[in-house]
Amino acid sequence: MRLRELLEGTFFKDTDFVKHEDDGRRVIDYDLVDDLSHFMDHDDTCYRRYTYPVLAKFLEMKDGKKDPKPGIFEPAVKDSYRAYIKQFPIRELPDELDEDTIKQVCEKLYDDHSNHHAEGKYKG
Repeated sequence: MRLRELLEGTFFKDTDFVKHEDDGRRVIDYDLVDDLSHFMDHDDTCYRRYTYPVLAKFLEMKDGKKDPKPGIFEPAVKDSYRAYIKQFPIRELPDELDEDTIKQVCEKLYDDHSNHHAEGKYKG
């Protein structure tokens, strides 16, 4: 995972995260869905500005016995991605996420935070 490797203090070049396809195209060589969701939960600024407000609403709904949909995280995903590409300006990253990637990140966040809620990690 790109973010985890960077946080561990090892110096990497952008080309360490890009591979060459047979047709000559260059594409990212890591799981963007996993990396972005990790970024959203572990980057202090991103978490405070984008993830936490949506997560608070998500948890309030869960505690109120309502079942929020994964799409609740969509605004946070879009805003976080803009912060992500500013912090990690790799040429091969798209300027905007496609709907499928947004949906996958939302579902991952939904699953992760639903599991944390069920395990009682958000009691306070």
